[in-house]
Amino acid sequence: MSGFRRTTSLCLLAALPLALAAHGDGAEGTIMGPVDFLWPTYRVWSAAYDNNAPCGSNASVTNRTEFPLEQGSVALTIAQEAWNIEFHIAYGNNPTSQSDFQEQVVSNVTEVEPGHECYKLDSLPSNLTAGTNATIQLEYWADYDSDKNQTFYACADITFVETADFSAQVPCFNVTASDFGSSSTATSSATSSASGGTSKSSLSGGDKAGIAVGSIVGGFAIIGAGLFWFLRKKRQSKSPAPVSMTLDKEEAGSTLSRAETAGH
Repeated sequence: MSGFRRTTSLCLLAALPLALAAHGDGAEGTIMGPVDFLWPTYRVWSAAYDNNAPCGSNASVTNRTEFPLEQGSVALTIAQEAWNIEFHIAYGNNPTSQSDFQEQVVSNVTEVEPGHECYKLDSLPSNLTAGTNATIQLEYWADYDSDKNQTFYACADITFVETADFSAQVPCFNVTASDFGSSSTATSSATSSASGGTSKSSLSGGDKAGIAVGSIVGGFAIIGAGLFWFLRKKRQSKSPAPVSMTLDKEEAGSTLSRAETAGH
């Protein structure tokens, strides 16, 4: 193993405790349903309304996210398995009826696992202009403490802007909790959290999703710091040997899994 890769592994081990408190950890049943928007910002969630069309919330539009006119993407945070995921859009200031959401903007997704997923919108109408308000609807099936699937809804309110003026960093990536394994510690912690709240289901899926994405985000930040330290040392030693700074996907996933196991 190269010096850079040894440094990376040690840094990931040190960062793991911070990763455990990442986005998605304990979120299901407290601020979101089984699935919700990671981006754009979603309407306020409520357990009493999340099965109600069209938006799974009793809140009106309170926050709009700027969205590019040319095929932007939507990102999901997924706390447990879900099926028949659909995305529709309604143009206007405050759609209140399911019939307002006619246009489909992402091909139907059969199934998703706990984790995070990103989807690019299909082509939008050519006559859309900057400043147009719209609402993207998420509709899906999930099982909450029963043998019967329920339909859930969520909405994200947006305002279109010229693509050239769009500068937000969209958290667009695909990762599942199972990619990084699971642990009895994470499941135990999630179950404990659920017992003290108002959740309608176990939080273990959300816990694992949070750990997975937290490991990636926290790991990349630490990799950057480790890379800076390593290159500085390299310059000081004036060694002519080239430095490899690429971690292949398989080795990165293996390193993160070992780090999570060591953290528990």
